[in-house]
Amino acid sequence: MRCVLEKRKALLVLFVVVLIAMQVAPNRLAYRAVRAVGRVLPAEQIEGIYCSENFQLLLTEDEPVLAQAMLGQLERGLADLRVWLPDQSPKPIVVRLHGSQESLQQVLGGHYAPTVGAYYLGRLELLAPEAWRSDLGQEEALAYYEAEGPVVHELTHLLLDYQAVGKYPIWFSEGLAQYWEMRLRGYVWQEGGTEWKSQPHSLADIDGNFTALPEAIAYQESLSLVQFMYTTVGDERMHEFILDLGQGKQFLTVLQDRLELTIGKMECAWRAWLLE
Repeated sequence: MRCVLEKRKALLVLFVVVLIAMQVAPNRLAYRAVRAVGRVLPAEQIEGIYCSENFQLLLTEDEPVLAQAMLGQLERGLADLRVWLPDQSPKPIVVRLHGSQESLQQVLGGHYAPTVGAYYLGRLELLAPEAWRSDLGQEEALAYYEAEGPVVHELTHLLLDYQAVGKYPIWFSEGLAQYWEMRLRGYVWQEGGTEWKSQPHSLADIDGNFTALPEAIAYQESLSLVQFMYTTVGDERMHEFILDLGQGKQFLTVLQDRLELTIGKMECAWRAWLLE
């Protein structure tokens, strides 16, 4: 009963904070408010809580060995990303590890397709390794999870969001997450083939209708766009680009000012790069 009351109290606080923030600044402050309160909302069905230097791990099924292994993966992923991306996230980063797909989907809601992980309301929601690969033992599942699992991908979403405060299109976040997943772990989502490269969606479509496009192709296109950006301007200028997003500037403004690219110029150069 106490947990229910605390959750209701937290939801009420969230509602009040968002209302106040929207009166002051409808966009950035309201977004920060939702994310900040969402991060500390009480989690239901938690059997174990474990902490490391930068993370608080919540388990729906208490398994100490699994918890320590996952904290290690999370710390390694964060350390690898910090070499290349700014980290403005509050600590500890809250991560909930779900023992079943049903548990994860219940948190994310019906608008999410079944997934192995998500960055959601300021924290990470992840499917446990053995729940994802039930055909493997714990040791093998953990190794597979570190190589192809969602840790680096979802941490990239989190780092970008705390730096840019929502000032970015979906394709850039998804492309950036896949890019660092590929560069740091060597993993690339291969579905969708390569035929799209001869006639990719327009950048206007990718920017404005990303979630309505065929998922596998949209994700490949977003990765390709971010890969094109890094290849064209280099790590240092991309780092500065992401830093500038944290100053509250619009994405297209920073794209032009920092990288000297308009949408039209970028699309033309990207299409030519695809055919090289």
